[in-house]
Amino acid sequence: MSSSKARFFNPAVVGLIMLSFFLGTSEYTVIGILPEIADGFGISLTQAGSIVSLFAFAYGLGTPFLAAYVGKYNRFRITMLGISLFALCNLICAIATNYMVFLVFRILTAVVSGTVVSISMTYAEDVASIPEHIPGVIAGVFSGFSIASVIGVPIASTITHVFGWRAAFITIFVATLALLALLFMKLPRQNRLKAGSILEQFKLFLDKRISIGCAIVFLAGASTYCFYTYLTPIFQQELHIPDSMLSLALLIFGIAAITSNVSSGQVANKTGIRLLPLIYVIQTVCLLLLPIATHNLVSGGLVLFILGVVMYLLNSPLQMHFLKIATRDHPACVNLASSLISVFFNFGIAAGSAMGGVIVKYAGLRFVGIGGAIPGIGAIICAVILLQIMKPGADIR
Repeated sequence: MSSSKARFFNPAVVGLIMLSFFLGTSEYTVIGILPEIADGFGISLTQAGSIVSLFAFAYGLGTPFLAAYVGKYNRFRITMLGISLFALCNLICAIATNYMVFLVFRILTAVVSGTVVSISMTYAEDVASIPEHIPGVIAGVFSGFSIASVIGVPIASTITHVFGWRAAFITIFVATLALLALLFMKLPRQNRLKAGSILEQFKLFLDKRISIGCAIVFLAGASTYCFYTYLTPIFQQELHIPDSMLSLALLIFGIAAITSNVSSGQVANKTGIRLLPLIYVIQTVCLLLLPIATHNLVSGGLVLFILGVVMYLLNSPLQMHFLKIATRDHPACVNLASSLISVFFNFGIAAGSAMGGVIVKYAGLRFVGIGGAIPGIGAIICAVILLQIMKPGADIR
């Protein structure tokens, strides 16, 4: 068992997981330190909040175009350049003298982050010691973001409270430079990507197996973030968890989310996308039960924990689905295919958060689960359709 772990967690794999951890920490940290950033630039909290929404929008809109464009260049060089730009953007955010400079470089950070994540996925086949580890590597990259929300953000928040919010970005900058050195030494130099023009790559969406898969990712993201955006208020106002226990509740949910990402690789290995409908049925049922379950701490906590366990469970199976189809049938589109999860999930986040906001305003916090179940039902329908349109005898694992 220990030797198996050693083979899996080689320096390149650890480096890719750390990369997504730093990318996620940079993305999520702003949410936790918005008041400090607002005070630092002398702007309102509402205006500072636009940093988060514009980041998500730039991530979703800019990533597919940049990922498709850079696919024609040497993968290793683009990876090194992307990580360097990410580090530089965090440094400039740390020393920005006004809000507009900070906002511009947060937007650039978003586009660069999305592209770097999509390229990092294409290394899975190269850095995995055996083919059976490929889904696990992909799951590991995804899990870096969950670990960032549980560990990275609290660390950045602590640094902010002790040294100021600028110190948090400087820390990310320095840590990224150290990681850049590791990846420079350990990532393979060979270039597996042979991308076509941007227009040629975007023809990938004409493949129903891809377009329906993207719809599933979008609907799943909307379903999840309709309630997840308001997780803290749900703990406080619906489950009546005292402030002294709130951090523990968020930590337990974070562990569930990490478990979801880590288990995602096992699901991809054993069942592929066959469990898509079942997983979304479980998620949708839990969301429908949420308004009733939150009348009690135990039942509400259990339903939320189950939602945490399933929320990222199909990241790796869908990522493998996209990459297999692109590699086999659209070899010029592999780089674009590797970005689809991040892109459409971010669009789902934006839609789900907006839907949750409308529900909270007009119906109340208790009913965000009902709202999340609506796109959840759509995800179930699309998942069933996807399994039906796969070619007879095709490998849907």
